[in-house]
Amino acid sequence: MRTQSVSTLLFVLLLLGFSASVLADGFPEDCAGTFLTQEGSGAKSIWTFGQDGTFLGTSSTQKVFNFSNQQGVWQSDDSGNNKGVFLDFSFDASGALLNIGRVDVVFHTVGHGCSKIAGSFSLRFFTAGEDPLNPGSDTGTPITDTFTGRRLTVAH
Repeated sequence: MRTQSVSTLLFVLLLLGFSASVLADGFPEDCAGTFLTQEGSGAKSIWTFGQDGTFLGTSSTQKVFNFSNQQGVWQSDDSGNNKGVFLDFSFDASGALLNIGRVDVVFHTVGHGCSKIAGSFSLRFFTAGEDPLNPGSDTGTPITDTFTGRRLTVAH
């Protein structure tokens, strides 16, 4: 009985050690949180990565370009990078829906831990007849940029 318990404990410890090393190469679940990002264009955003895969964003350019908050999903991939997708609504001057924006993001942690992220994104606009859930349906030219981000923490 004791040998079985020791074997089970050893197996669990090895499994946990393996899982931690796999997560360290990507974007660990404990890195979920809120980041202040700076785009190469100068825009700033607040991005929140939920442990459940939700991805929320607010941009400093929303008022200027008349678009909504961004909502989407994110996940880690096998290459150590992470991917996310946001959707938002853009409006014309009268408030009518103009298009749906889709932002595809690739990102990774910078340095040790979760305090900084960096990556790139591609923005596409989907008008009537185009499907934002099918990026291939967009007939426009995507806008691309890079970003860096710092994690929001409670001061100690």
